[in-house]
Amino acid sequence: MGLYNRSVFRLSIFASFVLAILSLSTFKVDGQLDTLSSHSISSEDQKSSRLTENSLDANLTSLFDEVDQSVVQISDARTTSLGSRQGSGFIYDNLGHIVTNYHVVADPQKGQETNLDGREFHVTFLDGTTQIGRVIGTDPYSELAVIELENMTGNSLIPLPLGNSSQLRIGQPVVALGNPFGLSGSMTEGIVSGFGRIMPSSVPQGDLLLRQQDSPSFLIPTIIQTDAAINPGNSGGPMLNTVGEVIGMNTVVLSNSDVYAGIGSAIPSDIIRKVVPELISRGTYKHPYIGIAGVDMTPEIAREMDMNDSRGFLVTEVTSGSPAERSGIRGGGALKDVNGRQIELGGDVIVAVDNDTVRKIEDLLSYLQSDRSVGETVILRVIRDGKPQEIGMTVEARPTQQQQETGQSQQERPTLGINAINITEQIAARMNLTVQQQQPQQREFSGNDLVGQQGGVLVVDVFADGPAERAGLRGGFVVADIDGTPIEIGGDVIMRIDDTMIPNIEALDEFIENKSIGDTIQVTAIRNAQSLKVPVIVGSTSELGTLQSGNGSNFTTQPQIERQDDFFRDLYNRCTETFGPLVCNPLFRR
Repeated sequence: MGLYNRSVFRLSIFASFVLAILSLSTFKVDGQLDTLSSHSISSEDQKSSRLTENSLDANLTSLFDEVDQSVVQISDARTTSLGSRQGSGFIYDNLGHIVTNYHVVADPQKGQETNLDGREFHVTFLDGTTQIGRVIGTDPYSELAVIELENMTGNSLIPLPLGNSSQLRIGQPVVALGNPFGLSGSMTEGIVSGFGRIMPSSVPQGDLLLRQQDSPSFLIPTIIQTDAAINPGNSGGPMLNTVGEVIGMNTVVLSNSDVYAGIGSAIPSDIIRKVVPELISRGTYKHPYIGIAGVDMTPEIAREMDMNDSRGFLVTEVTSGSPAERSGIRGGGALKDVNGRQIELGGDVIVAVDNDTVRKIEDLLSYLQSDRSVGETVILRVIRDGKPQEIGMTVEARPTQQQQETGQSQQERPTLGINAINITEQIAARMNLTVQQQQPQQREFSGNDLVGQQGGVLVVDVFADGPAERAGLRGGFVVADIDGTPIEIGGDVIMRIDDTMIPNIEALDEFIENKSIGDTIQVTAIRNAQSLKVPVIVGSTSELGTLQSGNGSNFTTQPQIERQDDFFRDLYNRCTETFGPLVCNPLFRR
C-alpha cells in the first residue's frame, strides 16, 4: 500500500514536470511566432509604403506627361540689352487663347496701366515650337491677361480643364508648372498652405477704390497660398491638382527678395473662370467698385474710438462721386497717432456685407469679387458713433487707370488763384475812383477807367503761394459795407489780360479756362489809381485745394462778415495810421 502511494506520488511529480516543460516550450514557440509575425507586418508596411511612394511618383510623372504640351513659355518679342522678359502661360481653349499674368505682358518700365492690345509676344511650346501671339485682353486688378496665337488652332492645341478652387482644402497636394528663370518644362510639388489671402496688383492706387490705407496698390483677394516652389518665370503657369485640373495660376512670389522663400501664391481658378471669357470677348473686365479706403480694426483703434469690438474695416477715405459717397458712407475726420501710425479716425466701421461678417478687408474684397457683379445692390452694416446702421448702395464698375487720370486732369484746371468780384459803381465810389466812358478800342487805362463800358474785376483775396500771390497781385485790405454786404476793397482791379478786355468775372474765367497750366500772361490792373502790368504764370487748381462753384477765376468770393462797430472802428484806425485820413475817410464815409 505504501509502495503504491509512493509510485502515484512520483507519477504526479513527473506529470507536473512534463506539463511544465510543455508550457515553457509553448511559451518559447509563441514568442518566436510573435517575433516572426512582427517582422512580417513591418516588412509589409515597408513594402506598402514603397508602393505608395512609387505610385505617387508614377502619378506625378504621368500627370506631367499629360499636361506638358499645354504649358508654354512667353517672352517679349522686343529684345533689350537686358535680354527678353520671360514668363509662363497655359492653353485655355483650342481657339488659340493663352492665359497668363498681367505683369508678364505689361511694360516693366511703366508702373501703371497702359493699352497693351496687339502687343506681340513669342509663345514657345515644350518641343521648341515658337508661335507669335498678340495680347487681346488684360485685367491688372486680377493680374490676368489673354494672348491669342496667330496661326495655331484646333486639335494641335490641348487646353487644360479648370477645376473648382472653392473646394480646395488646406493640405491638398498641388503641382506648379512653368519656366522658372527661363528653365522650360519645370514642375514642383507642394500642398495648399492657405487660401483667402490678398496681394497687391501691378497697378498703383491712383484714386481711391477699395484698398488698405497704406497699400501702394489695389488688392487682389482670394489668393491661394502654397509651399510649392514658385520663382520668377513661373508667373502665368498653371497650378494643378492631382487629376490635372487648373485650380490656380502661379503668380508673384511673396518674399522680400522675389525668390522662393516657402510661400508661393496663385490666382484661384474661380477668378480665371469669371474674368477670362470677358477678356476674350471684350478685352476688359468690370470689377465691382464702391470707392473706399481704410484700415483693418485693431484693439488700439477700437480703444481710441471707444468701441468694445476690434473686428471690421474702418473707412478713412471715401472717393468723390463713388457709390460709397452717394450712399452716405463716412470717412475719418480726426487724425490720430496710433502706435506710430497716422490714422484718420471717426469714420464708419464696416462689420458686415449682405449679412456676411466682415472681420477685415479680405472678407469684403472676397465677397465683392466672388458674389457680386456690377449693377447689383449690396447692404453694408456699419458702426457709426457707436450705433449699428445699414446702408445700401449699387455696385459700379471700377474705373480704369486712364479714367482716373482723365478725372484728375479735369480737376487740374488753370487758375490765377484769386477770389474776385465784379467792379460796381458803389465799389468804385468807395475806392475813390470815378467813371469815365471810353471807346472799346482804347488800350491804355488810368485810375478812372473802372466803370461804364469797361467794367473790371476787383481782386478781393489771393491764395497763399498761388500764381497771383507769386506774381505780386494784391487783394483787398479794408472791409467796406457795400449795400449791406461787407466786402474787402482796395485790391487790384483787373482790366485786361494780354489783348483781351476783362469787363467781368465771366470774361476772366473764360480767358483763363482757354489757357494752359504754365502759360505766362500779361495782366493789366489798376492799383492806387495807377495802371500797371504784371506777368503771371497760370497755375493749377490742384495746388490750391478743393474747387467751389459760383466764383471768380474758379474760386468762391470771401464769405460775408458780420459787421460790428468795434471791428470797423479798429480797421479805420489802422487805415489812418498807415495811409492818413485823406485816403481813409472816403473809404469809411467819414
